[in-house]
Amino acid sequence: MRLVSQASFPRLGASVKLGSLLGIPIRLHFTFLLLVGWLGWQAATRGGDAGFWFVLLLLLFACVVLHELGHASMAMLFGVRTREIILLPIGGLAKLERIPAGVAELLIAIAGPAVNLALCLLLSIVGLLFGLPEPWNGEPALGVGSMIWMLVIANLSLMAFNLLPAFPMDGGRVLRGVLHFFMPIEDATHWASRVGQGMAILFAVVGLSLPNPFLVLIAVLVFFGAAQELYSQRSRTRLAGKTARDAMITHFETLAPQDNIDRAADLLREGEQQVYPVIDGWGRLAGAVTRATVLAAMSEGRGSMALLEVMEREPPTIEPDVELEAVLEKLQLARGMPVFVVDDSGLQGLVTAARIGELAESESRSRP
Repeated sequence: MRLVSQASFPRLGASVKLGSLLGIPIRLHFTFLLLVGWLGWQAATRGGDAGFWFVLLLLLFACVVLHELGHASMAMLFGVRTREIILLPIGGLAKLERIPAGVAELLIAIAGPAVNLALCLLLSIVGLLFGLPEPWNGEPALGVGSMIWMLVIANLSLMAFNLLPAFPMDGGRVLRGVLHFFMPIEDATHWASRVGQGMAILFAVVGLSLPNPFLVLIAVLVFFGAAQELYSQRSRTRLAGKTARDAMITHFETLAPQDNIDRAADLLREGEQQVYPVIDGWGRLAGAVTRATVLAAMSEGRGSMALLEVMEREPPTIEPDVELEAVLEKLQLARGMPVFVVDDSGLQGLVTAARIGELAESESRSRP
């Protein structure tokens, strides 16, 4: 299981919403079906009870959801919103708007394993009070007793595994939180990510020798996740104090609501601009139209249709003096749309992820 920030983690593709808890969407990634299929195949080839193992799997992932809700609940205490929780074959992801540094990060990270510990104690009490037989004492059949004690072992394993210093897993974030007491956040991230990548290599070696494909997959995600977190932290450090005004693009073509698709297509052929702001007669931002929207309309023979009919009417906007950290969060939710910088006088510019990357690179080269 991993704790990630919205701004540092890419979209994972198709998933289905299962519901919401504490106002947080719980989503199941399509790759979860691979685990279900693998479990069914294991039960069929070994002659096991597929129904028992399937119920155990569901209960185990319920524990995973509670683990991620532990992170989310602690994050709420620090004013940080959790965008969603995604269930994957290898565990769960809690996607936070941002991850605060220092003590806050340490407490948010440790809250998930603490939930597993609480579940372990609760299930152990239930098992002892009701005298449920332990599977390691030779219970002849799979039943409630086996399931309870397997969940105890599973929660202990999840807690221990997540506390390994494999940044950006929980233990790695605890490590960075501790290191941040003694060094700047960028240095703490550097060392935590190097330790995390070392752990990832160890996971890969063990996973290949067992063999265990899920451990190998975790190794890959941890290795590249650590690199991505380090890159994101370096970018945030370089861009500290910078605002939307510093990163906005000010030279771009605009369109009017009454312009038609053909007019937008002409602009597409003349340049490389991907999104066109639509400005009304009073000089205000009325919407935006993307290259994909124009091309789709052209393929359907709607060249004479006014942009008013197809434009995005509520494009993401932000004020010029807002810091780039907030701009990055908006870009993550914008689904390929830039963030439009507006003030009382109208549209001032637009900010893209590529432009922020260029600014971070330029700042990096200008510093020793």
